[in-house]
Amino acid sequence: MIHGSTLNNIQETNMTMKKSTSVTKDPICGMTVDEATALHAERDGKTFYFCSDHCRQKFLSTRAGAKTEEKSGGCCG
Repeated sequence: MIHGSTLNNIQETNMTMKKSTSVTKDPICGMTVDEATALHAERDGKTFYFCSDHCRQKFLSTRAGAKTEEKSGGCCG
């Protein structure tokens, strides 16, 4: 038999586990983005994530291996 407080702890743990997300940095501006909701593009078998379509388009317009200039404060802020 599971007591009420133990059941509540199990439910809270399950809810916490579902909320965990994976974050990464936008390769153009350096902004932290959530992989679950961010725009993305693939290059050479790797997925890159972006804060905005502006950064995604800038990434897509540069050739693979080319360095992009990051503005101080990023392009978005």
